[in-house]
Amino acid sequence: MKQIYSTLFFALISIMSFSQTFDWETAVDNGTNVTQTVGSITATVTTSNNDAQSVNGGGFDGSSGIVVFTQNSDASTSLTITFSQSVDIASIFTFLADADSGAETLVDFTPTGGSNSVVTEGISQTAGEIVILNWTGITAITLTVNGGGFESFGIDDIVLGTTLSNPDFNISNINLKLFPNPSNEFIKISGLINIEKYKIYNIIGSEVTNGNISNNQEIDIKNFTNGTYFLKFESGNTIKFIKQ
Repeated sequence: MKQIYSTLFFALISIMSFSQTFDWETAVDNGTNVTQTVGSITATVTTSNNDAQSVNGGGFDGSSGIVVFTQNSDASTSLTITFSQSVDIASIFTFLADADSGAETLVDFTPTGGSNSVVTEGISQTAGEIVILNWTGITAITLTVNGGGFESFGIDDIVLGTTLSNPDFNISNINLKLFPNPSNEFIKISGLINIEKYKIYNIIGSEVTNGNISNNQEIDIKNFTNGTYFLKFESGNTIKFIKQ
């Protein structure tokens, strides 16, 4: 019985780690910075140009509701999110608010605190992306342009915690792209070479659907409840997406 309770407690903690998200829907725009408090943690967004702003993004580049961005950028602009206490970060949704071409821009995600490595991700100028970080014990994240020149950063959901503790759901940073993300009707996967078997799980690890998929084939998610899901391939690769 003790074993069962321990397992249930561990599962509950794992789920709770995903429930805390800075989505900026209750953010306060202070003119030069933007703040939001979730539970006992406050996140403060600042930029090197002191022009952090919050606005309803209208779904721009796959964002949802209120987003935070820096409007007046140059090649040296940075955006920093500082937390009032040490946190673990699973992922951050990032987009380029200055979409003037279809090129991809490399963005460095630099952690402060803990023993974590810088993550460099190519962000498209036509679609935002959930960037998997899996950092522990950090107090701040700084975004800077690594290549591609003049850009304005935009951020949406920052998910606290790490990826699901269950080893079946280790998220792989692979050369596959899931889009649109978030989505309310369907998702597609680009980068597949062969037909793959897949299963989709919800945030608590219950299987929702399964099937076979080929490159750029649609998966219908219209009837899914809004929330976070995991698309797991038979090969073991897993990609997270949001139904909204």
